[in-house]
Amino acid sequence: MARPRHARVDDARRGTRRTVTFWVVLVLGIGLVLIAAAFVVDGVRLLGSKDALTQHAAAAKTALLERDATALSAEVAELEAAAQTFAGATSGPHWWIAAHLPWVEDQAVPLMAAGKAVDAVAREALAPLAGLGSLDALEAPAFEDGRIDPDTLEPYRETLAQAAEALDAQQTALADVDIAGTIDAVAGPFVELREQLETVGGIVQGGHVAAELLPTMLGGDEPRTYLVMVQNNAEPRTTGGIPGAVIEVTVEDGRMTQGRYASASSMVVPDGVGGLTDDELRIFSERMEIYPHDVNFTPEFPRSAELMTRFWAAEFDETVDGVLSVDPVALGWMLAGASPTEIADFTLTSDSLADVMLNQAYFAFEDPAEQDAFFARASAELFGRIVSGETNVLGGVERAIEAGRFMIWSADGGEQELLATTPAAGAFLESDDALGVFLNDGSGSKIGYYVDTATTVTNHLCTDGSLAGQTIAVTLTHTYDGDVADLPEYISGGDVYVPAGEFHANLLVYPRGGTGVTKVTEDGAQAGLNPEQQEGRTVGTVRVVLEPGQSVTYTFEIAASQAGLLPPVYVDTPGPKPNVYEAATDRVAEGC
Repeated sequence: MARPRHARVDDARRGTRRTVTFWVVLVLGIGLVLIAAAFVVDGVRLLGSKDALTQHAAAAKTALLERDATALSAEVAELEAAAQTFAGATSGPHWWIAAHLPWVEDQAVPLMAAGKAVDAVAREALAPLAGLGSLDALEAPAFEDGRIDPDTLEPYRETLAQAAEALDAQQTALADVDIAGTIDAVAGPFVELREQLETVGGIVQGGHVAAELLPTMLGGDEPRTYLVMVQNNAEPRTTGGIPGAVIEVTVEDGRMTQGRYASASSMVVPDGVGGLTDDELRIFSERMEIYPHDVNFTPEFPRSAELMTRFWAAEFDETVDGVLSVDPVALGWMLAGASPTEIADFTLTSDSLADVMLNQAYFAFEDPAEQDAFFARASAELFGRIVSGETNVLGGVERAIEAGRFMIWSADGGEQELLATTPAAGAFLESDDALGVFLNDGSGSKIGYYVDTATTVTNHLCTDGSLAGQTIAVTLTHTYDGDVADLPEYISGGDVYVPAGEFHANLLVYPRGGTGVTKVTEDGAQAGLNPEQQEGRTVGTVRVVLEPGQSVTYTFEIAASQAGLLPPVYVDTPGPKPNVYEAATDRVAEGC
């Protein structure tokens, strides 16, 4: 019996579907085989270029750090070849497909981003820098005949701008990649690449900013007037010490002239100069707007500098173009190579300057008026030595910037925006990738000269190198071992605010963004922590009280609340003597 017509039609349709399905499966199978083959080929290329890329990238970074143009040129040539191979092995239609598949995309996207980054950095940043033939543009310009040429970096300006832009773009691109689901074999090298680009980017950005700003900030267009805050580290504030002296400096066509000298005590404004934020008023009190000594209760130097200009305007009815900050330790570094300077009964040298200015002078001149007269005379003498060109002043400045002992702020918004991208700006709160450990004295004395600070940082890292948390141990030791009665009252405090000779202070810890303090101990026992928020950054404060001879260790446990974070840069209060800071040690964290 013949089958019904509709049954025969259904059979035909099923046959057609089977045929179509067969060809679809066949095509997909062939496609997957081809994609797999493409990834195998790319894998071989990646393995072949990875080691060369790592080797030459590290060598190129070293050449930049050492300002070795010849070495940089040789390494860049090799780096470009390895980068092109790596980039070529992380691109193509099969990579696009991989970047849209669950789980696979967590591995493919970081590799693709890394490939694009290394290729762009090699071609658009390092190769142009190597082509300069000299890396003098990355060095601070020197005094010649008492002058710094405002246009000395003009020949390098365009190249530095191009390199800085390329590096910034790739740093941003890599920072935007989420590696929370990335396997360690991919995430580890990716995190290392981010760290390398941050280092290289910082070097080049500094040269770029100098090339852009020197012509105007050195008075090439018109004279500029700046205030120099000399921070006294014997009475700690977050960025060093109280700004006990302020010096006016005028710059015209690269030549500097010293003007007025004013002590902080002469510029007190009982009614306040205004301008405090709600956070500053709540955390640091109205003292910041009443006493020039306290403008740097905050670790944000641009705020301290702007407040200092208000005090200057209130006292002298004059506006200024910017503020620089320096301390006696940095001044000593800047005087390296100069012959000794005789002032009063002291012989000032690069090695002895900080000790005299921060301690010995108070034994010789117990009257504050005599102290101010001595400091004013010393500042004039030292200024003359610095601008004479006989010292290694710019080498000292570079060292001081790295140590947080030299900062600069411009009243010009455009200039300040550029400065804020460099460590010299002291713009701590504007970025969230730094860990801050700071001291604010509450003794009202100069006993802080005898307090030593030692900090140990332990990074708890996931196996991919990202940050899971940190342990910060801060040890403060009161080293004075004599009779407090033998100290001048200006140093001991004389029972005015606290018992004579005791050191009282607030210890402030600002964990990097994406992390927070979970526990604090004092010599192993649970300690009280005052949590706060300043401009979006969390800060924890503990009260320190030390008698002569005592030592205390505060340990802060910090946990990350975000994945893929890099270990932070460490920033602290520069002490009267170089602080002891042990380079962060790394431990493998559990559970990540």
